[in-house]
Amino acid sequence: MSSHHVILYAFGDCAHCRAARAALEEWGGPFEERDPLSDPVVLKELLLWAAVASVPTIVVSGQVLVGFDADRLDQLLREPPPEPDPPDDYTPEELATDDTE
Repeated sequence: MSSHHVILYAFGDCAHCRAARAALEEWGGPFEERDPLSDPVVLKELLLWAAVASVPTIVVSGQVLVGFDADRLDQLLREPPPEPDPPDDYTPEELATDDTE
């Protein structure tokens, strides 16, 4: 099983949201479901991922799928999760150096 971090922004009564939810349940991996109507913070979070507050919006390891596209969702879930960003190579001393001279 992959280690994708998946968030589904959805409304309970939306047909496309139900289809997205069913596809994620069939996938079998863990996912978080968040309702943007339930909390203004969740709505703001959704707007950080997508230009509009559209549901379903699915975030798979940082990749955003606005709307439900079963083929694209399947592709995102089958791809290996992206590698985390490499750690910063600079030491705290190097970061504190003033090179503006």
